[in-house]
Amino acid sequence: MDLYNLDFQTLLILCLAFALGGLVKGATGAGSPVIAIPVLAVFIDAKLAVALMAIPNLFSNLIQIHQYKDTKKNPKLAFNLAVFGTLGCLFGTVFFVSTSTRTIELVVALVTILYVISSITGNSVKLSMQIAKSVAPAIGIVGGIVQGTCGVSAPIALGFLNSLQISRNEFIFTISCFFGAMAGIQIISLLALNFVDWQLFLIAIFSMVPLSLGMPLGNHLTKRLSKKSFERLILFFLIILSTNIILSP
Repeated sequence: MDLYNLDFQTLLILCLAFALGGLVKGATGAGSPVIAIPVLAVFIDAKLAVALMAIPNLFSNLIQIHQYKDTKKNPKLAFNLAVFGTLGCLFGTVFFVSTSTRTIELVVALVTILYVISSITGNSVKLSMQIAKSVAPAIGIVGGIVQGTCGVSAPIALGFLNSLQISRNEFIFTISCFFGAMAGIQIISLLALNFVDWQLFLIAIFSMVPLSLGMPLGNHLTKRLSKKSFERLILFFLIILSTNIILSP
């Protein structure tokens, strides 16, 4: 599929992928790349899918940072994750640009499977806020490398923040700072490395429309459906996507 030939099928796939990403982002506070990138990777070049996600990812996280800015209780934790996440993301982005598309496809699929496994098994580890602040730089760097490489660092970030048992609002603020900072440096890095041209940039801007429409719908669904049912549906969908990516020639 030629990404720059925006026929009806291409537009439909783009809109569906980003609307689904927005749906999950609005419902959980995290997850737009972990949905949108595997969907896009099935139909288009996986490296283009990762690059396309960077701008909408920055946009959606800035919205949630603004929405939940008054709920922050541990700004140092959010700051450390964001700063060290950007450092790791720089290294990951350099690897992303220099490696093959098939490698990125497999990384996307494997990280998606890791996300599914961690969601199913749950997180029995509990950390105090003091310990969390001390390990945040390491978590940030590792998460940043994964984010820069395949655009999906949710398994690392979600596992870490879930171990703290913080409120939903504080969770969303902290993880949005982390994802937003990495998305910003990822965009700058891709531009500096000449991976993103003006056409891809405009398509990414367009993708923010279905993403932004999906976010309030996802937030609404959490009030109408059980969280467990919603998560099971998403995980089943991700298993199908990741299997398809791995088995594709």
